[in-house]
Order: sequence, then structure tokens, then C-alpha cells
Amino acid sequence: MRTRISLTALICCAGLLASTRAAEAPAPDSSATPGPSPAATAMSDIAARLELAKILTYGKKYSEAIDAYRQVLAADPENLEAKIGLSEALYWSGNIGAAAATLEAVPEEKLDDKAKLMLADLLVAKKDYERALGIFSAYLKQKPDDLAVRLKLADIQTWMKRYPDAIANYQLVLKANPNDRQVRRKYGMVLSWAGQNEKAVEELRKSLNE
Repeated sequence: MRTRISLTALICCAGLLASTRAAEAPAPDSSATPGPSPAATAMSDIAARLELAKILTYGKKYSEAIDAYRQVLAADPENLEAKIGLSEALYWSGNIGAAAATLEAVPEEKLDDKAKLMLADLLVAKKDYERALGIFSAYLKQKPDDLAVRLKLADIQTWMKRYPDAIANYQLVLKANPNDRQVRRKYGMVLSWAGQNEKAVEELRKSLNE
């Protein structure tokens, strides 16, 4: 009998304790932001195909990437990311003309720096040096310390026989990287073509002794 009474009392106490804890527990915060619903986080077909095209490009499956980008553009003709990606895939597949045409169709003010530089490289490949020079020059006004782009500019100026401009840019590159033999040799050759033979000899000798 005592055992039954004790057990009953224990159950009653446990129930009372649970009720007390429930009463003391804070009420749910109705102002808390609910988690995103599955619909809100769902990826659209266009976004999924765009991601697929990028991955295919990274994997060097260019023909498949080109097809995926074109399907994106068929559904969303103004998709800027797809246009830039298509141009890149076309470039890596060796279709320089189509790559340039794709990127040239985009207003230049809509392109970011990376896309503008890619366009300039495509223009160089097409030997449209004047337009490429304009893009590189405008970029360097904003980022004058980008030596890789400055070297490209110097090369273009050399090909266009604008030797004084090329010399000035090679000098800036060499000032930052005085031990770069290949740049110094380019510099020496341009000095020679500009009629500055003594300086050309000096620079070429430096490139051999360093």
C-alpha cells in the first residue's frame, strides 16, 4: 500500500513540475523571421542552365558550354552573364570572330573590367589595335599599377609603330620589375626601331648579364 501511495505521489509531483516549467517557458517570438520556404530557395531553369554552362567551360567542354549558354539566351535574350560566358567559351574553343561579335553586341558601359579586358584581347586577336588600345588606355587611367595590362598596351603601341608611347610604357614596367629580361629585350628592340641604337645595345646587354 505504501509503495502505491509513494508512486502516485511521485507521478503527481512530476506532472506538477512539467506544468510549472511549461508556464515559465518564454512564448514563441511571433516577430522572428521565418526560414525561407522551399519555393523561395528554388533555382530557376535559367539559373541552373547558366551554372551548368559555367561548369562545362571550366571543364573545357566548350561545345557543350556554348550550347548551354545559347539555350539561356534563347529564354532570356538580355542575360548579360550568359553573353559574356558565351563569348568566353567561344574564345577558348578557337572561334575568335564569334567571340568578339558576341561581346561587341553588348554596350561597353554594361561590361565590368574583366569583360572589357577580354573584349580588348579579342580585338587584338582580330588586329583591331586602335579599339583595343582605347580600352586598355581607359582601364589604366583607373588602375595605373596593373603592369600586365600596361605591358599589353606597350606591345600594341609597338605593333602600331607608336614607339615613343611604347618606350614610355616599357620603362614603367621595368621600373617595377627591373629583373624581367624578356621585357627588357622588348624594350631594347623598340629602342632600336625608334633609332636609339646606343640605348638599345645597352638594354640588350643588360638583359644578357642579369
